[in-house]
Amino acid sequence: MAGNAVTSTSPDKKLGVNSGIRIVLALLVGIVVGIFMLTWDAKFIARDAFPDWLGPYIIMPVLAIVLGYGSNCLIQQLSCGQVQWMVQLQRVSIVPIPIVLMWIILGFVPGMRWPIEGLIQSGTPELRKGMSSGYYAFWIGLYLQNMLNGTAQLCPI
Repeated sequence: MAGNAVTSTSPDKKLGVNSGIRIVLALLVGIVVGIFMLTWDAKFIARDAFPDWLGPYIIMPVLAIVLGYGSNCLIQQLSCGQVQWMVQLQRVSIVPIPIVLMWIILGFVPGMRWPIEGLIQSGTPELRKGMSSGYYAFWIGLYLQNMLNGTAQLCPI
């Protein structure tokens, strides 16, 4: 019986990172993509040479993939002591699908922007659109990264 005892130096199984680290990483990803979309649609970024669709349909998904891949690899390294690089890349490759779907829905149903745009009555139309885009980008980034963080801490056998 004494041979089966678990001590603090030899845990029986890996427990993964605590939820605080996963939440903070998901918040950081959500904040970064939200601020990007706020600055893109509010036209704080000088982008006269680029079309409007480039930000939400190309740059934001790529940004979410890069941030998600980095945080997933960090979580797996902290949880398991090693990283499965290709597995993490496969997991994060689904990120553009819900992001593009969200922008398509916002394009067809602009009324979804009105509750957020209505909060700033005195702002320019670009600022109001930027606020609503940032709001939706923050929440989609937060939820996507939170789901990916759960799978990132799965250790290889």
